[in-house]
Amino acid sequence: MNYYIDFEASEHEQKIISIGCINQKGEEFYELVHTDDPITTRIEEITHINQKDIDNARSIDEVFSDFYDWCYKNDDLPKFICYGSSDIDFINNTFYDASKLKSASILGYMYLNLYDCSDEIKEHFYVNKTISLEKLANHYIGDDIKQNHNALDDAKLLKTVYESILSTNNETGLFTEYIDSYKVPTSINKILRLNGNTILQEFKSMDEAVKWLQDQPNDKGAQYLKDAAEKIKKAAKTNSKYFYSNWRIL
Repeated sequence: MNYYIDFEASEHEQKIISIGCINQKGEEFYELVHTDDPITTRIEEITHINQKDIDNARSIDEVFSDFYDWCYKNDDLPKFICYGSSDIDFINNTFYDASKLKSASILGYMYLNLYDCSDEIKEHFYVNKTISLEKLANHYIGDDIKQNHNALDDAKLLKTVYESILSTNNETGLFTEYIDSYKVPTSINKILRLNGNTILQEFKSMDEAVKWLQDQPNDKGAQYLKDAAEKIKKAAKTNSKYFYSNWRIL
């Protein structure tokens, strides 16, 4: 079962100060978590969690032992889904303060198995920068959503967004402000040949794209196809055309 999860953390040591989680069935878990790392003014302004809240919160062992029981009461293998890379660091920084088997077990399991769905969502919209959760929620819910950085509220937004994406075909021409024309990823998941924002073709690798070019009629001569891979990368970077097409690398 999917468990959509979010954390808020302290500023200096980046330790978890709140956990919010909602599973596929809509069951919820939320709690503040005690830490000795002081709550700064900035964190209080962002999360509306103050020092007194954290001083009165239960310990890491108490909260995450309860979270362990909550997760495993009806699921032997929960799949934890987050949005963005920060949560894995928060888990790692908090893990070393756990001293009970259950709390250490669930933190360790999440550290090894947490799925960051932001890359999948970028691919869904054919962009190469992470879209804000707030904008995604506004797109799918259709209301003026404001992300308030409450861990449970953000987990609920993620559930809505991710489940909407799973039930929707890939969407093009949206969130174009999240396309960085000068950014080419070091590892290639797919290459798109486009006419503007309309996808004409998908390739699984650069070799596949180059092979397709080589098989096409070409009245510009062999020199035009020399270093085709680099020319595709340049066209993707500069948002220009090569072989009568736009290109995007994901």
